[in-house]
Amino acid sequence: MTAWIALTGGIGSGKSQAAIYFKSFGVPVIDADAVNRHLISTAGSPALHAIARSFGGQMLDENGLLRRDKMRQLIFTDPAAKLQLEHILHPLIIAQIRTEQARSHAVYGLVELPTLTEHPHFRPLVQRVLLIHSDEHVRLARVMQRNGLSEAEVRAIIVAQADDASRFALADDTIPNHGSPQDLAAAVARQHQNYLQRYAP
Repeated sequence: MTAWIALTGGIGSGKSQAAIYFKSFGVPVIDADAVNRHLISTAGSPALHAIARSFGGQMLDENGLLRRDKMRQLIFTDPAAKLQLEHILHPLIIAQIRTEQARSHAVYGLVELPTLTEHPHFRPLVQRVLLIHSDEHVRLARVMQRNGLSEAEVRAIIVAQADDASRFALADDTIPNHGSPQDLAAAVARQHQNYLQRYAP
């Protein structure tokens, strides 16, 4: 039976790059954000039906797909709408992740859960939590360069996420990512060996 570990971290921490390195060792990685995108990108899906029922048909375009800009604007300005959307999507995301987990025969796998700290109802999906951590100034520089955002815009995103203390409190294992990609790759390789020793039959 596959052991499942949450891969989490704030924006710009390097968790997606860490996931790539884990995949290079043959570790299955389920990306919760990708599951979410799939759920809301399929016309006629249960997720889109529920969104239309809750928020009105104007949230869907003529092809029955989500008007993402319209929804993004609504949940950014209305916290109650954000919660309502999460109540619709999160159970569907959890169900899909469990379906994908059931197909695995690996020793261990990862579930990439960027907002695990903010949404603890995802915690039963995993047995451990691995945090990828970078100092705030490193994260700022990475996201500004990668996404073309201003420092103020990136700081606003960071402030809206869980703080470092909350993430560390949830983590069983931590990989610091303050240096080069090679440093991160080496740290992932060490952690991979640790997990094999822990979970191999």
